[in-house]
Amino acid sequence: MLQLHHGDCLDIMTKLPSRSVDLILCDLPYGTTACAWDSVIPMNALWAHYKRVLRGNGAVVLTGSQPFTSTLITSNLEWFKYCWVWVKNRPTNFAHAKNKPMKKHEDICVFSPGTTVHASQSQSRMSYNPQGVQDISPKRVMKKTSEKTDAFFADRPGHREFERKQTGFPHTILEFPTDQLGLHPTAKPVALMEYLIRTYTERGGVVMDNCMGSGTTGVAAVNTDRSFIGIERDKKYFQVSANRINAALDERLLSS
Repeated sequence: MLQLHHGDCLDIMTKLPSRSVDLILCDLPYGTTACAWDSVIPMNALWAHYKRVLRGNGAVVLTGSQPFTSTLITSNLEWFKYCWVWVKNRPTNFAHAKNKPMKKHEDICVFSPGTTVHASQSQSRMSYNPQGVQDISPKRVMKKTSEKTDAFFADRPGHREFERKQTGFPHTILEFPTDQLGLHPTAKPVALMEYLIRTYTERGGVVMDNCMGSGTTGVAAVNTDRSFIGIERDKKYFQVSANRINAALDERLLSS
C-alpha cells in the first residue's frame, strides 16, 4: 500500500483512519533556517494527530538537532523513551567554524505509549526489533543484585544467574554516511531510515512520514517491504519524492 498526499499534514492527517499506522518516522522542520519549508509545526496539534493514528504500542521516531531536540522531548515527556545519535561522515555548519564546533551528529528521538521492559513483564511493551543481534552458545552469567541478602530486599538473593544466548545488541550511536544525491538540504541516508524501520516495525507494517521532503523514508519503506503514507506540502519536493518512491517501487517489483 502506497499513499502520497500533497498538502498540509495537519489537514491530511485528519482524513487518516484511527490506529492505522505502526511507525511514524519523520524529519520535522527544525525552524533553524529562513527557508519556506523550515517552519515549525505546532507540537500540540501534531501530537493530537499522532496519538490518534498510531496503532497499539507503535513508535514515533523524530529526528532533531539542538535546540529543537529539547523542544521535541518536552513536547511529550509521557511518551518519550530515549534518543539515538546519528553520527555523520561529514560535519556541517562550516560557516560558523571559527565561532563554535561544527556539528557532526543529529538526534533521533523515540516516543511510544508502550513500555521498554521485557515482554514477559509487560503486555504493553513497545515495538522493538534490535538489529544486528546474533545467537551464541548459551553462557551462564552471574549478576550482582545486593551486597547483603538480608538487607533491603530480604526475599531476594544477593546474586542472580541467567543464560546469555545472544550478542551484538545495538547501542545508541548510529553511523551511516550521508547520501550524495543532493535532493534536499536536510535529507537523511536511506540506510539509516531502513535501519529504523526494521527496528520498530515488522514486514508489512505501515510507516508514515508527514513531512517527507525528498522521499527518503518512503524509499526505505519500499525497500524493506512496508506500506507507506507520505505527506508533503511543498509542491516541488512532493514531485521529487513521488518520482523517487515510485521508481523504488518499480525497481522492487522488477527484482521480485
